[in-house]
Amino acid sequence: MEWVFVYGTLKRGKRNHGLVAGSVRKCLPGFVEGFHLYHLPPGHGRPYAYPGMVPGEGQVWGEALLLPPSLLLLLDELEDEGEEYRRVRVRVKTEEGFLEAWAYVYLGPLEGALFLPGGVWEG
Repeated sequence: MEWVFVYGTLKRGKRNHGLVAGSVRKCLPGFVEGFHLYHLPPGHGRPYAYPGMVPGEGQVWGEALLLPPSLLLLLDELEDEGEEYRRVRVRVKTEEGFLEAWAYVYLGPLEGALFLPGGVWEG
């Protein structure tokens, strides 16, 4: 099993959660440090709004999902891994302590993006 930190459309109740919902073995709210969060509006090749996490001095809040490793390929495709996002290891602080997880860091331009100083994306 693999932990994946999600902070946008893959969170519970959001647009893409259905892609993983039936496979989630555990879900822990938490945050990562050392990142900024941006709201990326529709347009510029984006069919709908979603967030982008980039390195910076801050925190990003989301959920750590425990998923079968086979879902990483599906998530890589969804996130356009290597082009729009890069899958990296992060340290997530949860109510059960720290855990290591995969997360997708945004690689694209931030022109027109809205900085979210609280590190929470509501969509």
